[in-house]
Amino acid sequence: MNMQKGDLCLVTGISGYLASWIGHYLIEEGYRVRGTVRSLNNREQLEKMSELLPGIEFVEADLRKENGWDQAVDGVKWVFHVASPQAVKTETDRIGGATKGTEFLMNAALGSDTVKKVVITSSEAAVAYGHPSSKTTFNEDDWTDANGPGDYFRSKTRAERIAWDIARDQTRNPKQVALSTINPSMILGPSLVPWARFSSETVKNIAEGKMPMIPDMTVYYVDVRDCARMHIAIMNDPKTNGHRHLSMAARGKYFDLAELIRDNYSQLGYKVTSRVAPHFLLWIMKFFSADVASIYSKLRVNTVMKTKYPNVYKYKHTHLLQMVRDTMDNLIASGIIEPRGHISIHIE
Repeated sequence: MNMQKGDLCLVTGISGYLASWIGHYLIEEGYRVRGTVRSLNNREQLEKMSELLPGIEFVEADLRKENGWDQAVDGVKWVFHVASPQAVKTETDRIGGATKGTEFLMNAALGSDTVKKVVITSSEAAVAYGHPSSKTTFNEDDWTDANGPGDYFRSKTRAERIAWDIARDQTRNPKQVALSTINPSMILGPSLVPWARFSSETVKNIAEGKMPMIPDMTVYYVDVRDCARMHIAIMNDPKTNGHRHLSMAARGKYFDLAELIRDNYSQLGYKVTSRVAPHFLLWIMKFFSADVASIYSKLRVNTVMKTKYPNVYKYKHTHLLQMVRDTMDNLIASGIIEPRGHISIHIE
């Protein structure tokens, strides 16, 4: 089962925040990498990805289209299915994209003569939401309500359930191709690609004062570099076959993000809010906002996430402060966010 240097790996959505790091570490460790993109016509994006990931091979495969997936898995041994509609406003039909894309990928992979294992990037969003507020402890056995509020939560939950249903169906998986899933918490850390994604947008919005109030909510965090390495560790460990795996390194509050940005970057002119959203206001908002409704049961609750498999991966970037600094420094260096106001530099 173990991966061998030179093996061909498929990483779907290779131009994404997490997927690009997975591709980076695979190439660094001596594997060949093929990545899916929505279109091969975006030459500027492909040139940038080729620069970041030397030797990368591209194939066109869209989550919402069945064609292209057989070609994507041709000759591949190890499949990392990372592509999924993100929790950003520009995404439409998240549920359809996530579920159809997972089904197309699984059917192609399980029908291949070469694929040995699939690792799917799911989310904590598929584990810990839609439960009564009295439930405060979660592990990999828990599932989010697939019919609950918030289309991002539904999309991740339904897509992962579809993957498990297909993998466990002997008529659809006669070769018994192995499946594991990974369920990351909120991902922070630097981006290889020069475009922001959901987690980076959250940090950006807090730094720029676009979040006037912060919800009182327990949050688990993981560095994107750890999450990428954990994907490879799961792929390379047969003991993970048939299991879900929470990916989380640090625990805190949403307010911790604002506090760390304020304490470490206020000299750059950022006006970070220090206000916690009043609970009564969010109670009213949940009737009008699916996003608020989806997290309402988590507010003011001491949520605890406990993985059943703590020895799968040893985290390196475990400190939230380091994650926040690396995220902010990367956003500033790439020009995604800019310092505000006059900055004085004193030389002694």
